[in-house]
Parts: sequence; structure tokens; C-alpha cells
Amino acid sequence: MLRDLATMLADLQEGLQAAARRAGVQLTHAEMTLPVDTALTLQDGGCLLRADVVRSYADAGWRQQPARLELTWVPMAPDDILPAEARHA
Repeated sequence: MLRDLATMLADLQEGLQAAARRAGVQLTHAEMTLPVDTALTLQDGGCLLRADVVRSYADAGWRQQPARLELTWVPMAPDDILPAEARHA
């Protein structure tokens, strides 16, 4: 089931942090390349990108090659983080 891209990214980050805690390490840099299913949907007068990690190739058998999402997580300085009102502008 596809969900809001921001929700999927937050879940991936939380999973990485939980795995690091279980391993007793601090995660300072992570890179991933994941196959994803994506779809644009109309919602509240706008367009929303929905996505999720491909669970298995059987789920996306109609597609030759799933889309790929490349992610890099790195620490940010407090000055680099946008205030909430700027993120929704």
C-alpha cells in the first residue's frame, strides 16, 4: 500500500536509528538505494507523491524495473534546519 513519501522516509529513518541503537552504535552517515513503487494522487486540491519500498518483485510484476530512490542521511547543524513555517511555504 502506497503512503505519503514523507511518512515513508520518516519510517526508514526511524528504522535506521532503531537498528543503530540495538547495535550500540551512533549513526552519523547512511546511504541507501531502494526499489520503490510511486504514484501521484490528487488530494485537497494538490498533487501528492505516494511511495513505498517494493516488498517483492511479485508485487510489481507488471513493471520491468521499479523506480530507485537514493537516500543519504547526514547530521545537520542547527542553523541548517528550516523552521516549521518555512517548510510549509
